[in-house]
Amino acid sequence: MSTTFRLATFNCENLYGRPTIFGENKDTSMKLLEKVKELQNELTKETFDHDKIKTLENELKGYVTVNDIRGKHTTAEGVKEWFGWIEFSRQTPNEGSVLNTARVIHEVDADIICPIEVENRISLERFHDQLLWKEFLKPNKKPRYEYIMLVDGNDDRGIDVSIMSRFPINWIRSHINDKTMYFGKETKTFSRDCLEAQITLPSKETIFLLVNHLKSLAYNKGPDRLGNIRRLGQTERIAEIADEHNLDLELLAIVGDMNAPADNESLKPLLEKDGLYNVNLELDSDKRGTYRTGKKQLDYIIVSNALKDKLSQVYIERRGVFTTTKNWVPFDTVKDCKTEASDHAVVVADFKID
Repeated sequence: MSTTFRLATFNCENLYGRPTIFGENKDTSMKLLEKVKELQNELTKETFDHDKIKTLENELKGYVTVNDIRGKHTTAEGVKEWFGWIEFSRQTPNEGSVLNTARVIHEVDADIICPIEVENRISLERFHDQLLWKEFLKPNKKPRYEYIMLVDGNDDRGIDVSIMSRFPINWIRSHINDKTMYFGKETKTFSRDCLEAQITLPSKETIFLLVNHLKSLAYNKGPDRLGNIRRLGQTERIAEIADEHNLDLELLAIVGDMNAPADNESLKPLLEKDGLYNVNLELDSDKRGTYRTGKKQLDYIIVSNALKDKLSQVYIERRGVFTTTKNWVPFDTVKDCKTEASDHAVVVADFKID
C-alpha cells in the first residue's frame, strides 16, 4: 500500500515575535515602559526596596520578567549581591500579515514545511501553539506540527531557517561554522545556515533535508560586496553535502529561498548537478515564479533522483501574496501589501512512497 506526503518551503518574510508590552495601545505601552524604567532603576540601587520592586513586578506581570544570574533579586540586600537583567515577554502578534501567514500554512497542509525568515525556535513554537494550531489547525481537525526545529544562524538580525514536521526529526546538523575563502579572507560560508535533518516518514523510509536561505541579490559594501560570489560558494558547499548521499537511492531535498532566479550562474552547482532536480520544472515556464509578481523563482525544492521518482504533484500557493493583476486571486483577508502573508509564494510538492 502506497503512502503520500507533502513537502513545502515558505519564506514567511520576517515571522518575528514582539514584546507583549507593544501589543497595548500607545498610551498604555508608554506608561508600562515608565514602570520598566522605574524597576530597572530600583535594581541598580545599593539597597533594594523589596516592597517597591514586588509592586512593580506585579504591575508588569506578563510584560517583563527579572532574570537572576547571580543571587536573587527578591532576597539580595542590593546590587552588590545581585546580577541580572529585565527581559521583555514576547508574543506572536495577531496582525493581518501574521494571521495570513498562519492561513497559508494551514491551507498548504504540508506534512513537512520549512519556514524561512523566522526569529527563533521559541517564537516559532509560540506562533504554532497560539495562532496556527489554535485558530486554524485545531478547528479544522488537522494535525499539529509536533516537531519544530531551528538553530540560531549567522545572521545578526535573527533571520533563521527552520523545520516544522508532523513526522519525527531523528537528528539535525548545523553548518553555521563552515568556512569559505572570499577575496583572500576566510569567511563563514552560510549567511544563515544550511540546516541538515533526517526525518522518518510513515513508510519507515527516511528523508534528508538541507534547508537554506542564501545570500541576497543585493550588492553590499566591503570585501563581501557581491552577493553572487557568496551565493556561489554556498551552493558549492551544499552540493558537497549532497554528495555525501547516494542521490539515486536516498531521498534528499534541498529547500528554501535561494535568492536568485534559475538562470543565475550562482545556482549552477545545484541546478546543473547530476542527480538533482528542480521540481518547479514540472510547471509551465511562466508558472514557476515564486517572488512577488510570480516572474522570478527564488524559492526551491530540489530533490535527488530517488525522490524525483516519487514526485506526483507540484504547485505554487500564491494566495498569501497581494496582487492587483489577474494572475491569481489572493485570500479575501489579503487586502494590501501590509496584510499579505509574505512577498514569497509557497513551493509545494507531493510524493508517493510505494
